[in-house]
Amino acid sequence: METSTSRSKTDLKARDILTSIGEVVYEWQAASDRLRWSNNAFDVLQTDILSVFPNGKSYTSLITPDTLTARYRAIFGAGKSDDGEGVPFECIYCLAPLGFESELRLWVEESGRWFADDTGRAERVHGIIRVVNEEQHREQRLRFLSQFDALTGLFNRSVFLDQLAQTLDKCKEKGKDACFLIAHIDNFRVVNEAYGFDVADQVICEVAKRIARRLRDGDLVGRISGTKFGLLINHCTEKEMNAAAERFLDAAREELIMTDAGPVHVTLTMGGVYLGEGVEDLRQAEICALDALDRAKSHCRGTFRSFHAKPYAMEERQEKIRMSDEVITALNERRIDLAFQPIVDAHSGTVAFHEVLVRVDDRDGNPMVTESFVRYAEQLGLAAMLDHRVLEMTLDLLFKHEQAKLSINVSPDVGGDKEWISYLRARLVNNPDVASRLMIEISERSTLENPQAAAEFVKSVKALGIRVAIDDFGAGYTSFQHLQTLDADMVKIAGALMQDIAENSQNRAIVRMFAELASELGFEVVAKWVVSAEIVDLLKPLKISYLQGFHFGEPVRKLPCQKDDKQASRN
Repeated sequence: METSTSRSKTDLKARDILTSIGEVVYEWQAASDRLRWSNNAFDVLQTDILSVFPNGKSYTSLITPDTLTARYRAIFGAGKSDDGEGVPFECIYCLAPLGFESELRLWVEESGRWFADDTGRAERVHGIIRVVNEEQHREQRLRFLSQFDALTGLFNRSVFLDQLAQTLDKCKEKGKDACFLIAHIDNFRVVNEAYGFDVADQVICEVAKRIARRLRDGDLVGRISGTKFGLLINHCTEKEMNAAAERFLDAAREELIMTDAGPVHVTLTMGGVYLGEGVEDLRQAEICALDALDRAKSHCRGTFRSFHAKPYAMEERQEKIRMSDEVITALNERRIDLAFQPIVDAHSGTVAFHEVLVRVDDRDGNPMVTESFVRYAEQLGLAAMLDHRVLEMTLDLLFKHEQAKLSINVSPDVGGDKEWISYLRARLVNNPDVASRLMIEISERSTLENPQAAAEFVKSVKALGIRVAIDDFGAGYTSFQHLQTLDADMVKIAGALMQDIAENSQNRAIVRMFAELASELGFEVVAKWVVSAEIVDLLKPLKISYLQGFHFGEPVRKLPCQKDDKQASRN
């Protein structure tokens, strides 16, 4: 029979063991917020535990703010519910046991289980806190970053999606009710441009905290991209989804966000899907939620839309995902090729120069639709990579073939790409002969969206001796006065005006007017989409300098000078 003395010795031995490995055991009760500690807590945590940490609130108040959110989310926001055996957790954070005025900081690793009451809320927690040294801290920091977003302390994309996948399995196997929502910070680009990256980061962190505060125990939030947060709402039916989303919309707009630059107002737009029948896997869940988010954005910012299956919606989203993958792999695998269409002198009919066009083959070697490829590259923010590749290949041709004269198109955002301009300048600054054989085409749309940036871009390019053309002129509302301020050399009349010029007298009148005004102002004019001799005859009396279209040749992947080189090498 065990005596009190033997029990005392056993307790002392257990205390010594825990202290030697730097561990403390605790129990927390939700009803009273009371913390009960093992009797070695003072030795490990270096503070009077009973007076400093009598309850959960006092303990969490001395966790450093940058690690506090991660701890709460790891324990109560892991997207798991108690099935009767408790919910396991583990996390790492930084503790200031003597207060933030003291320099003492303890990095601790916490693990344990929380147990729920009948409503699913946390009722009690059993845990172990272990103090880690500096070397362990570095290891744990890497471990932290493998699970959590470094800026917000929320779960990162991979961990969140893993939890979402597990929930999907439970929904299918056990009929569990759950919803997946995506929240996006509206007009974030404006915040970045107006206040800078530091303030933008403060906004992201505050939005993350507000969302986290509105979660229930067992729900989950993660940062799944720069300005998008994923939310997994458990025990939520399809009918309850709108009300759940409204909590988070209110959290963002309830009051201004205070930053170092002053108050900032932001709103969230949200889309979501009920994880029920029809949502078979993780990718489908993402597709549905993103489709709902897109519809919310197009309808009204600051609102929520739930996914409603439409025959084309899933196919359209799948196509976007497929094309996104194609764009990225094509750029990485350098499957970008060039094609060349002749532009001829309107009077002599001789080739004056060639327009460079992008051509891409898929992984099986089949040609892709160029317009779709370029559009998706722009949507994904990869247009700069495409522009760099086209510029590099075009300059290589100009340096190799002295008789080549080429024109390239650039995306609307290239004016703000300092690397593109720097690369162009570095290769041409001592080669004016090459610069004179290159033309840069920018769309009328891009000059309207950001006139100042467009003007600066044109100035930088022309300083190198390169000519500039405004493409698709007449498609928008550009005035000739605006055209003069850009100091361009050439305008290319929008193809839409040329499409039925033989039958449409109104279009003929507009083209004639554009050509006369442009010529009077000193611009050369290019008429595109010339598909027949009849159209050539209609255009000859007009003040048009150059003609381009299938009548003079379709785009081909070899310049005539490249063919000549190949023939010469054979001879």
